[in-house]
Amino acid sequence: MSKEGFFFKKGELQLRKLFLLMFLMEIAIFIIISSLPLKDPALYNQFKQQQTSITTLPLLQMIFSIFPHNLEVATLEIVPILGQFFYILSAVTTSLILAVEGTSNSTLGLVYFLGLALLPDTWIELPSYAVTSSTGIYLLYILIRKRSQLRSKSKKILLNYAFAAVELLIAATFESAAIIMETTYSSPYDLYGPLLLWIPAIAVIIILVFVYRRINKDEYHGYRTSEEQNILIQ
Repeated sequence: MSKEGFFFKKGELQLRKLFLLMFLMEIAIFIIISSLPLKDPALYNQFKQQQTSITTLPLLQMIFSIFPHNLEVATLEIVPILGQFFYILSAVTTSLILAVEGTSNSTLGLVYFLGLALLPDTWIELPSYAVTSSTGIYLLYILIRKRSQLRSKSKKILLNYAFAAVELLIAATFESAAIIMETTYSSPYDLYGPLLLWIPAIAVIIILVFVYRRINKDEYHGYRTSEEQNILIQ
C-alpha cells in the first residue's frame, strides 16, 4: 500500500512540498528571532565591518563577492542531515544579527527584516536555500527508502542544485544593484531606486517558478512516468 498525504503522492515523497515547508520555517525563524531585543556590540561591529568591506566594491566585484559565499552556504545545505542543521543554524545566525542591529539602533530587528522583505533579492535568495535544504532531505529519503531509484532521481537532484545556484547569482545581482543605488543615489532616489528593481524582478521570479515546476514536473498532476505511459499503451 503506497503512502498518501501532504508529503506523499502515490508512495513518492514530494520535493516541492518539502521546499514549501522549509521556506515557511525559514521565514518563521527570521520573524521570531529578529524580534528579540538582543545586545552584542562586538557582533554588531564585526557585522558592520564585513558589510562595509562589501558595499564599497564596484558592481561586478560586489556580485562575485556575495555569490560565492552564498553558493557555499547552499552547497553545505544540500548535504543530508548536516545540511538541514546548517540550514537552521544559518537562518538563526542571520536573524540574530538583524536582532542585534535593530537593538543597536533602538528598534526591533524585525523592522530591518521587513525592510529587506521589500526588496526583490530577498525573495530570490531565501527560497534558494529552501531548495537546497529540501533537496538534501529528498536525497536522504532516496538513499534510505528508494535506493534503486538513485540513478533515475540523480538528474532531478542535480537540476535542483543547479537551479538554486542560478537563483543565488540572480539574487546577488539584484542585491548588488540595490546596494549601489542606496549608497550612490541622493534622497529620495536611494529608496525609490531599489524598489524599482521589482519591475524586472517580477518577470525573473515568474520565469524561476516556471523552471522550478519543469524540473519537478513529475510531482504535478497530469504527469506520467515512462513506465506508466508504457502500461497505458499496452
